Amino acid sequence: MCGIVGFVTKEGIDAQRFEKQLDNALESISYRGPDDKGKYFQQNIAFGQVRLSILDLSSAGHQPMREKNLNNVITYNGEVYNFMEIRDELIQKGVKFESSTDTEVILKGYNIFGVDLFPKLNGMYAFAIYDSNKNKVIIVRDRFGIKPLHYRISSTAVYFASEIKSLVNLSEEELRLNTDVLPQWSYYGSVFGEDTFYQGIQKLLPGHYMEIDLSSLVTAIHSYWLPENIKPFTHKSAGSQEGIVRNVRVLLQKAVHQQLVSDVPVGVFLSGGIDSSAITAFASQKYGSKLKTYSVGFDFDKGVNELPKAKLVAEKFGTDHQELVISGYDLADTVQKLVEHHDSPFSDAANIPLLLLGEKVKGDVKVILQGDGGDEIFAGYKRYQTLATKNYWKPFLPFVQFANALTPTNASHFARKRYINALKSKDDATLMALLLTSEDRELNPCRIFSKSLQSKIANIDPFAEFVKCDSRFSDKDLVQKMLYTDTQLILPDIFLDKVDRSTMAASIEVRVPFLENDLTEYVMSLPSSIKVKRGQKKWLLKQALKGIVPDEILFGAKTGFGVPFHYWLKGALYELFNDFLSMLESQGSDFLDYKEIRTMMAEHKTGQRNHGFTLWKTLNLMIWLVKNEKITHETQ
Repeated sequence: MCGIVGFVTKEGIDAQRFEKQLDNALESISYRGPDDKGKYFQQNIAFGQVRLSILDLSSAGHQPMREKNLNNVITYNGEVYNFMEIRDELIQKGVKFESSTDTEVILKGYNIFGVDLFPKLNGMYAFAIYDSNKNKVIIVRDRFGIKPLHYRISSTAVYFASEIKSLVNLSEEELRLNTDVLPQWSYYGSVFGEDTFYQGIQKLLPGHYMEIDLSSLVTAIHSYWLPENIKPFTHKSAGSQEGIVRNVRVLLQKAVHQQLVSDVPVGVFLSGGIDSSAITAFASQKYGSKLKTYSVGFDFDKGVNELPKAKLVAEKFGTDHQELVISGYDLADTVQKLVEHHDSPFSDAANIPLLLLGEKVKGDVKVILQGDGGDEIFAGYKRYQTLATKNYWKPFLPFVQFANALTPTNASHFARKRYINALKSKDDATLMALLLTSEDRELNPCRIFSKSLQSKIANIDPFAEFVKCDSRFSDKDLVQKMLYTDTQLILPDIFLDKVDRSTMAASIEVRVPFLENDLTEYVMSLPSSIKVKRGQKKWLLKQALKGIVPDEILFGAKTGFGVPFHYWLKGALYELFNDFLSMLESQGSDFLDYKEIRTMMAEHKTGQRNHGFTLWKTLNLMIWLVKNEKITHETQ
């Protein structure tokens, strides 16, 4: 696992002139790869990489790596788990290897297969290859966007990097805020699709690659894998129910075992839920020594605490288990640090325990397996149940709405009202969009912005990406459509982004076995009726794990994993919130509506209404605004 940077220009690169520029870009993400650093200059190309050594710890794994015969070069971030199979295939074709790295397999595999190599790769990755024969640079991102890759195109150069902060160091152009993303961000606390918080900086979409012509700097983006191209199984071709369950068990076991391959120690983040418990079960079968597992709890006795469940699983499988309890009173610095690592006001608070766990295990293990992707592949959220039973509850919706109107107007009343409003949506795109947020369209979350800014962004559709997905997956039933949409939006742009930034900040590599190629292609091809069966979430996965994971975990009440930021905003983080609000107001920033925000905080603190998610987003935004004052003021 590493961090990569690079750029190509129309003019030749003076290595001495650009070396400091490249050094600064690499230094800004040095935590992604503290073990080694490398640079490469060739004509009008500059590549850089910082390395976290996982496979082949010798100098043979140094990057950027050059293929001597063809003069092709790669800078690479990630892990390809089937590299040994591809390596054997290449050896059969007469290819010789000088290292035992997956990096060399990708480079020499590209020499043989060209872009047809990319669908063969089973793993998580973002890399760039200089193809000297075609005079091109190609940048590539994995199927689900497990690893990040950003780019910026100017009139004289194309820049790319693992993180936006590196692009700032590479490019001399000033950054400007992209206000078009604010409506979407106000609902989800993140930005979906290609856009980012910065004008001109974009994300390469998962399953895509970009070709950059070095003569003209003309770019072309292509997909090499899309979920809509998965051939759906019919009930007949999928086989018997018992056969499907058996196949899932075998594929998940294979995925976990495959991702244990490492030349450094491996551990598991064990939440006590089904997904991480399954990974622990299968990993403990294969791992050569005592598996290390780690869990987290919080200082809020009414919040989520799955430590007892995690301990039960750890004891069953004999792991070396450790627990971390997080206090809200220790979090002010952590929250600010995470805003810097995300390069934007990212608002999934689960990045907090991930960063703190990463810092705890640093020096103990370098690689962690985690259960991300299980809910989106196997239908683990309440919304899938809701959509599966739509025909049953829809006729009763007016009565439910009427009954809720008679209840006291407290936080619970408004929470039910929000959910009812989502269910009243007249089209699938809006329904999916509103089931994915705790915001209510009736109470526009853009109200935190100043009136002038609200006017500027008023006509931007916050659900545009959901409309695209609704069109892409129009041949799917509603549950399947929601599952596929989740893999394209919340998975890469919230959950996987959270995992990458918060753990790489602690120089920890996280692997996600539930997103392994063979497993995902098989399960995504199955009908939704076997994933949500008789109203039960994750029915298929639970059946596959019977006799492996304890029944208390499989069939016990799901606690879920939630970070009590709603509670912290009333107490431990209340002062931090008000400090940043006052700081922006005193600076004369007209970005926010200070009166509206103070009203929301007052209602939240007294329990009149739960504005926790809106206020949490606002806190992250304020921290980002203070640290990027020049960008935002130039935008206004």
